[in-house]
Amino acid sequence: MKIQIFRDFTITLLVSCAALFAGVAAASEGSAKRHSDQSYYLAMHDGVSLAISLYFPKSWQTGAKVPAVLMQTRYGRAGLGTWVRTQRWLDDGYVVVALDTRGSTASFGQRLTELSPQEIADVDEIVRHVKSQPWSSGQVFVAGQSYAADTADLATSRPAADLLGGVIHESEFDIYAHLMAPGGVINRGFLTEWGKITRGMDLGRGGFDPDAPPRNCLVQVNDCAALYPILQPVDNDKDYARLRAALAGKNRWLSEDLLNITFRDDKGHNGYGLFDISPVAQLDGLRQAKVPVQYWGSWIDGGTAESVLARFRTLPQVPMEVWITANDHSNFRNADPFFPDVTEPKPALSDQLDLQTRFVRERLAGKKIARQIHYYVLGAGEFRTTSVWPVPDAQPWKLHLAADGSLAEQAGAAGRVIHDVDLTVGTGPRTRWSTQNGTPPAYGDRQEIDRRLLTFDSAPVDKATEIVGTPVVSLVLSTRSDDPAVFAYLEDVAPDGRVTYVTEGMFRAIHRRPADRSSLPYDQGPAAHSFKREDAELVHPGETMTLEFPLMPVAALIRPGHRLRLAIAGADKDWFTIYSNGGSERFDVSIGEGGSHVILPARPWR
Repeated sequence: MKIQIFRDFTITLLVSCAALFAGVAAASEGSAKRHSDQSYYLAMHDGVSLAISLYFPKSWQTGAKVPAVLMQTRYGRAGLGTWVRTQRWLDDGYVVVALDTRGSTASFGQRLTELSPQEIADVDEIVRHVKSQPWSSGQVFVAGQSYAADTADLATSRPAADLLGGVIHESEFDIYAHLMAPGGVINRGFLTEWGKITRGMDLGRGGFDPDAPPRNCLVQVNDCAALYPILQPVDNDKDYARLRAALAGKNRWLSEDLLNITFRDDKGHNGYGLFDISPVAQLDGLRQAKVPVQYWGSWIDGGTAESVLARFRTLPQVPMEVWITANDHSNFRNADPFFPDVTEPKPALSDQLDLQTRFVRERLAGKKIARQIHYYVLGAGEFRTTSVWPVPDAQPWKLHLAADGSLAEQAGAAGRVIHDVDLTVGTGPRTRWSTQNGTPPAYGDRQEIDRRLLTFDSAPVDKATEIVGTPVVSLVLSTRSDDPAVFAYLEDVAPDGRVTYVTEGMFRAIHRRPADRSSLPYDQGPAAHSFKREDAELVHPGETMTLEFPLMPVAALIRPGHRLRLAIAGADKDWFTIYSNGGSERFDVSIGEGGSHVILPARPWR
């Protein structure tokens, strides 16, 4: 669900559901530039027309019947035509079907929310139409990245579509927990910026490129061509009349509609909840359809790694080939914090494309897809493979927060540490959350920022150790405010003092009631919470409480002589909402016996 812009490569990359538009220049004013072979409106059963484009492989000959790959975007379907993954689909001999989802860009319909029930259901009619075409073999795959990954994921929940498979890059299985409100803390930075940019796209306005002049296709027809590839007219719309009619009929949601959401079961001002529009809300369909997928996420891309793992844990009956990288949201750039100067992605892009080709060919040949997870290890630069998650030989390594600022295996004497929270602290402009909006992560040395946080360090590890799984933090504390949020960072401290980011987690204290796991909608992993309104617990300033919450999952190599650090903050001003009601914040943290600790899933490095 995002837009991707990388100027450092002198190209514009707009991630539409996965589409990275590489090097697409705006059309000259007055011309309707098109790259697709056919483009037309497809009417749904309720009369709403969706803009669709077809791309035929060079190898295709009239009369031949070939498989199709469907990609549904909300960033403008024209960009999909120049995406490198699309080119591989075409080189492999498949017809690519690109579509603007209901109410977005050139398609008709209202846009009261992303991923509306109507948008999700549209795929049944779209796939039926594709299968009825004279060139179609009746075999349809879905694919996409980012928002198009969400639509592809949701499409695999539609048994009527009878899909052959899906290649899904960087999706959010639970949009509330994995992107918009991890730990119940609203990701204001992403939501505000992304909402503004996509609103401009849907209403036919500029604004997504700050270096471009203002544009408005509804006001000035010449602006329509300049907004390509976000806006693409269909083949018989040379004067943009139908495109402009589609833009005029939208009732587009606002970022403010969702910023008020606190609980997983809340509805925004637009009447839609974040959980309800998530793929995880379609579990019954996913279980029934059992569509085999190749599913990608990253330890350093928002919550996409947890999305992958949650899907894997929750749907044991669904064939899944999983890849978890340390790449950015585009999968074009390595973001391993241990190797800040290495930008070549792993797997390399050519290898990613080969994996795509192999997966689809195996499905066309009727081969079964083995349930396996291929995961990258931060700091090691290599992949490992498992068919079970959590990995069975990772053992819980419990470290207690101690009075001398250490993380100790023995709890020691009970005590307290007072920390006056710096509410101006943030993680900066290049993080796992910025990559969702287009700026790749770049975690540098965190020594300086850690001076403003509450930190606890372990003894140096004597043997190479792999942290693999979901760390869990348990903080016993009281606070000054009645609505605190806690941010915890797991870090590696090298012998020379360099501090390297490993993973993070955040948690709003009102959600602290432990969940009845049998009542949860899916397998949320350790330290689960419902985030429902009925389970909220008020915070009373000065009253001790326990916050047990997971960090984002990770796999990382901790080398001999390095220490582990837990750094605790009360804010990330750069991305997340601050809830202290404008007042100051203080944490009174219980340490030692009966106090705070962290549990790390660990095993010897082999």
